[in-house]
Amino acid sequence: MTQRTRTANELPDDDEDINVGDDVKPPKKRGAVTPNSRKQLGRPERRRGRKPGPTRVMMNVRVLLETDDLVTEIGEETGMGPQDVTDVAIAHYAAHLRRTGRLPKVPKADQEEQGDQAEAS
Repeated sequence: MTQRTRTANELPDDDEDINVGDDVKPPKKRGAVTPNSRKQLGRPERRRGRKPGPTRVMMNVRVLLETDDLVTEIGEETGMGPQDVTDVAIAHYAAHLRRTGRLPKVPKADQEEQGDQAEAS
């Protein structure tokens, strides 16, 4: 059987008749829908953050709903944002651990710097 090619007269006039498939996207897979944001949980939105402050690193954690409520309550009472509340809470807990002897009195980063300075002398 011979293969016949189209002549210019037999080709479609517009691009709508040609389906190349470049613009066809595969359907998105949908996972289980679980509420994971304050809005989905029916909770009020938190206050927006303030101007950029010191350099921060990403730390992804999940907290209990009760803890989330506490962060919101503390923020409303003090005017601090969730980031500031968390920073203060961690610093306060670290100070407590240092007082009780469960953490070194001087943070490890500071110990290394002091060791480097002593070696340089």
